[in-house]
Amino acid sequence: MRVLFISSGLGVGGAETALERLIPHLQAKRVICEVVSLREEGEVGARMMSVGITVHALGMQPPKPSLQGLLRLFRVVRHFKPDVIQGWMYHGNIAAHIARLAAPRAVVLGAVHQTLARPELDPWTTRAVIRLDALLSHLGSRTIYVAHSAAEQHVAHAYSKRAAVVLPNGFDTRRFAPDAEVRRGMRKHLGFADGDFVIGTVGRFHLVKDHAGFLKAAIEVAQRFAHVRFVMAGAGLDAGNAALAPLLTHPALQGRVAMLGARNDVPQLMQALDVFVLSSLSEGLPNVVAEAMSCAVPCVVTRVGDAPWMVADTGWVVPPGVPASLAAGMAAAVVMEPALLAQRGKAARVRVESELAISGVARRYIELYEDLVPQRAT
Repeated sequence: MRVLFISSGLGVGGAETALERLIPHLQAKRVICEVVSLREEGEVGARMMSVGITVHALGMQPPKPSLQGLLRLFRVVRHFKPDVIQGWMYHGNIAAHIARLAAPRAVVLGAVHQTLARPELDPWTTRAVIRLDALLSHLGSRTIYVAHSAAEQHVAHAYSKRAAVVLPNGFDTRRFAPDAEVRRGMRKHLGFADGDFVIGTVGRFHLVKDHAGFLKAAIEVAQRFAHVRFVMAGAGLDAGNAALAPLLTHPALQGRVAMLGARNDVPQLMQALDVFVLSSLSEGLPNVVAEAMSCAVPCVVTRVGDAPWMVADTGWVVPPGVPASLAAGMAAAVVMEPALLAQRGKAARVRVESELAISGVARRYIELYEDLVPQRAT
């Protein structure tokens, strides 16, 4: 079977890295894959190419497609002759339908990696793209959603109910795994003492991530517990962040918050934490929660997307946008007996292994493709 993935881009992001994890497991089952990035190849695309995955970068700037980019897309499709054209994110979904003009017999699928709980936080151009993608979803064979909540919300916004199917992102439980030596080394590198209780969050700076809410909760917790330290990592989460500066200068947080910015060592960084926190106002299936859980780090999450389903009884679930509730969840973890907290962490890893391991998710993708193109099944 031949599958052409068309992604909106291949820069660093949750949807892009999910695709990076998925393709090698498909290839291991004799699925021939190539990838089109509507934009540049990006960091994720470069990593794909370094392990032998063919990536075609069109150099376009969605939502403004270029004629040259579209002609190149058609050439890629005609040369590759895909059985399946798999869109990846909104712009990629739309491009997948356009690409079908060059391969009329191909099955077209879309993939959505976010919820629509807070569409007002997106620019009008993104909202327009979503409306077009919703119309086209009725022409495709399936639209894959990474979370049940994302499927429900998109169907409510005129996406095809018939085509909706939920397939979560898969995670590499070997790369994200607890390691006591790595934990000690990373904590030492970050300047934490053995007795420090470290609470962290990872994710690019964006209003929907509610990093301000995280810091407001951190202030409450810091005022109660002298041994608690905080870590914030992700693009834009550095000392130069002017939007968060008024909160970071609060006396209770002085010398107690590490603003690390973008990192390429997230598996190691996760292991330095005692608790991971998701403070988002909206999510689909938040990758960072699964990554923390896979490292046996219990999580405090807001009730957004499928985050409550992910943590189940291994963590704490609080309302979004309520810093006092987030602080209460953090405090509950801080006061828990270390042995009981460790048990929660172990249970979190077991849950990821059973529900979200990349090998199982890849198998479900292959089963879906085989159902849609049985005469050309793997």
